[in-house]
Amino acid sequence: MGGAPVFWKCHKESRTSRSSTEAEVKATDECTKSVQMFRNILGDLDLINLSLATAIYNDNQGAVNWSNTSSTKGMRHVNIRENAVREAIHEFNEVSVSHIPGPQNPSDIFTKEFTSDAIFRTLRGLLLSYPSALIANIAPRLDGGC
Repeated sequence: MGGAPVFWKCHKESRTSRSSTEAEVKATDECTKSVQMFRNILGDLDLINLSLATAIYNDNQGAVNWSNTSSTKGMRHVNIRENAVREAIHEFNEVSVSHIPGPQNPSDIFTKEFTSDAIFRTLRGLLLSYPSALIANIAPRLDGGC
């Protein structure tokens, strides 16, 4: 809300993913469920415009491509329930999934080991600053941002 992240979750997966793309598709599915819940609550309170899709950013290009297309090439083993992401994008216009390059991904500070102090300091500074600074620094760099 207000351009800032409102939800973050970390947990052990119930089954091992066969690829990083599959793991990111599962994470995007979980994020989509949370977005739908928040949209329903905020929509009932008239706090958001439900005609606009909520942006989800993912640093895995394969997961972004899978979410935005109807192709199943190389991903036939993914569970049917993860197709809810595609429905939320194409049928209901609830979310949009866009790619964010890894070095510009503010959530990486929680999940990755940093070999470059400069990247760590930049991300830390973005996260510890006023939320609009985070969006102002990331949004112009996104391809076809939402």
